[in-house]
Amino acid sequence: MTNRDGAVRAPARPTRSRWRLVILMAALVAAVAPTSGACVERMYSRGFYPGIQRALTSLSNLAPVALFDLLLLGAGIGLAARWVVVLRRPTTVRRVQVVFGLVRDSAVVLAAGYLAFLLCWGLNYRREPLRAKLDFDQARITAASLEALAHASVNALNRLHGPAQRQSWPALDAVPAQLVDPFRQAQARLPAGADALPARPKTTLLGFYFRRAGIDGMTDPFLLETLVNAEVLPFERPFVIAHEWAHLAGYADEAEASFVAWLTCQSGDAATRYSGWLFLYPHLVRQLDRDTRRAVAEGLHDGPARDLAAIGGRLARASPVVRRQANRVYDRYLRANRVSSGIASYGGVVDLVLGARAGPPD
Repeated sequence: MTNRDGAVRAPARPTRSRWRLVILMAALVAAVAPTSGACVERMYSRGFYPGIQRALTSLSNLAPVALFDLLLLGAGIGLAARWVVVLRRPTTVRRVQVVFGLVRDSAVVLAAGYLAFLLCWGLNYRREPLRAKLDFDQARITAASLEALAHASVNALNRLHGPAQRQSWPALDAVPAQLVDPFRQAQARLPAGADALPARPKTTLLGFYFRRAGIDGMTDPFLLETLVNAEVLPFERPFVIAHEWAHLAGYADEAEASFVAWLTCQSGDAATRYSGWLFLYPHLVRQLDRDTRRAVAEGLHDGPARDLAAIGGRLARASPVVRRQANRVYDRYLRANRVSSGIASYGGVVDLVLGARAGPPD
């Protein structure tokens, strides 16, 4: 661009207010605009996402602490400090205008965070459902097949308990050594599989909240870390970590992540398989009628029964109020990310195990 005298003039830069508007509008459109599952699958989940997952997880694996904690603290302290500084600054502008400006700027920060969430991981919620890509048949899901699988889970737990206990359960940071190969095998057996990079499991400053809310683990959606409740029992850890790794592989849906984790466990050693069946058993018996549930439970040996009771005891130490509120918040979060069934999606793992032909029977 030139002036009248021929001098070159730099193009005008967008004003700050324009950038704010762009970010807010982009976040609004991203939140409400319809998307094609096939397009998200092809361009994001199988296209862009695997590369960014490997890059971000490689970076976060270098840190022994949860970078997500630092991110939350930095964002929270930064926003709070901004409010305090601006509100205490002498100004001739009316206070209501100052507060409006702070609310606007905070909304822009949250909108930018939401866009980063979608880019780094969140768009996986909009990919094609896993059952559409598997050899899945709803007709395989019957009362008889459910009961048969429940009995199979009892037999597996009874058979695997001894060998699993004879192995020394590894510490949290040592669990990945026994999961890496099974996780890769599980990914290779799925049509939507990507060679996701496993993350080192870490505890978090959110651990107190995890304990109170009965949360086992979480995937950091920005830096793609695996965060685990430190009170998760040793025989629960393989499945919990595998579940979070499945999220890293792009399976955002909870039932799909649990299904991938269960497949992972079935490809592992006795302790890993035992951990997978410990997870699945309660989901199975919960769907049986009372008499069948009692008959199935009577087949459990003392060892698996004690381990299941220990898991129940751990969860019982959670605060009912905090857990109920956490479930309500997470249900809204899932629905906001277009998971129509909300927190009920957890139970869908049984349908996938019964209806899909992806994993061999134990």
